[in-house]
Amino acid sequence: MLDDDDLHDAEYRDRCRQDADLRHIAAYYGLEQRFGIRVAIGGRVLSHGTQGTIVDTAGQYLRILFDGEETPRVRQVTSGMAYETAAGWVAALRVPDPCPTPSVRAMRVTA
Repeated sequence: MLDDDDLHDAEYRDRCRQDADLRHIAAYYGLEQRFGIRVAIGGRVLSHGTQGTIVDTAGQYLRILFDGEETPRVRQVTSGMAYETAAGWVAALRVPDPCPTPSVRAMRVTA
């Protein structure tokens, strides 16, 4: 059975995990620098036309409780996502691939 210290420790570990996940998301996707989007617990999102609130992280993903639902869903940070900012809803675009794979057409060699 958990006592108060264990509960506080569990909450502390959750906050540490969330903080680490959010720092990774911020560094990898650069949404604040690129679009002025700050991803945070409690932030409002719009995913494929449905609004919700960020309630947790799941590694590089977000757990979102959509309005009218009881169970959070895991969503990718940029796939179909917009974030509420002071300027309104801002779409989060994917990070450009620094090493794109050449297309088959570009790889064909003519003799």
